[in-house]
Amino acid sequence: MTSAPSPDDVATARAGGGHGGLVARRAHPVSGRRRARDPWPRLREAVLLEALQAGGKVLDAGQRQTVRLLTGGSGTVGRGVYLHGGVGRGKTWIAGQFFNALEVPKIRLHMHALLGQVNQVVATAQAGTPIGIDDAVQHLIGDARLVFIDEFHVHDVGDAMLLRRVVPGLLALDAGLLLTSNYPAAELLPNPLFHHTMAPVIEMIQSHLRQWRIPDGVDYRPLNAGTGGFAAGSWTTAAGAAGADAAGPASVPVGFSGTRSLEVTAADPVTGELVASFAQLCEAPVSVQDYLGLTRTFSYWTLTEVPGPEEIGPQAFQRLAFLVDVLVDADLRLDVTASMPLDEWARAERLPRDSGRFLSRLSLLG
Repeated sequence: MTSAPSPDDVATARAGGGHGGLVARRAHPVSGRRRARDPWPRLREAVLLEALQAGGKVLDAGQRQTVRLLTGGSGTVGRGVYLHGGVGRGKTWIAGQFFNALEVPKIRLHMHALLGQVNQVVATAQAGTPIGIDDAVQHLIGDARLVFIDEFHVHDVGDAMLLRRVVPGLLALDAGLLLTSNYPAAELLPNPLFHHTMAPVIEMIQSHLRQWRIPDGVDYRPLNAGTGGFAAGSWTTAAGAAGADAAGPASVPVGFSGTRSLEVTAADPVTGELVASFAQLCEAPVSVQDYLGLTRTFSYWTLTEVPGPEEIGPQAFQRLAFLVDVLVDADLRLDVTASMPLDEWARAERLPRDSGRFLSRLSLLG
């Protein structure tokens, strides 16, 4: 599951926030709050359109329909919105601009970070005063009027079981709930062996949130390649390259309390540079929580020795997809050296779950 900031450093973003403007403060617990008003916060359509169209951007018809929904022009939203659709259709971008423009207390979390922070609140409760999941959710969210959870994708049965306890806590709060996903709710945790464990969460989403699919259209991610952050990174072909110029090997702490260590090729906390091979980051038992924890120290990542897809096992593939998710969400640069060009790598038959989203994100690399 996921390593995350301390519960005492919960980030609640206010106007102009987003990832770059998060204001760190403690989220005070709330107890027994009852909804006395419509929980969905109001924003004028013109305000959101102005933010989205800054710099000459042009919205397509499906994106404009989504703007109308979020701003109340397409019927009642109720408790919140479950926004889904194809890769690169602007779900996170539109939801993020809606979040930024709202002048109310609010909080934005990647789905893995949500579960990780709930786990951390529970795990760090003072001895003799255990805290339940509902209280942990309230502690984390505090007085937020909007809770935005990005990348609501579930492939792990453990995450599904935890969400069965976390989602009711979210729905009980006096806050609007905005989720973004590539999947319709009914297709969360698609593995038929475990899908039933997600059924209660799916039912809650379908019963309480307005489901909205951004109509299919252009995948805009490749059009934004090379514009900074993750997109400033690169994918180069260098068979056998292993970061020879790095000063490694090195060891970096991972886990909630940093009691475990992960071997990498090189790591410099001062410059924020991390160099690691595919085997070190994806074949070793590394969790999403570990990746998230490392993003707090390292802002420039180099991943070396990425083999061809036919040489990668299912678990390593899933870790690579999680790593890309985490770095895209944090907007941190990733430079990859691989055994073959990205376009050839992407045409392989053996690709991981969510390969469309995964490849769309990799296409940002120059």
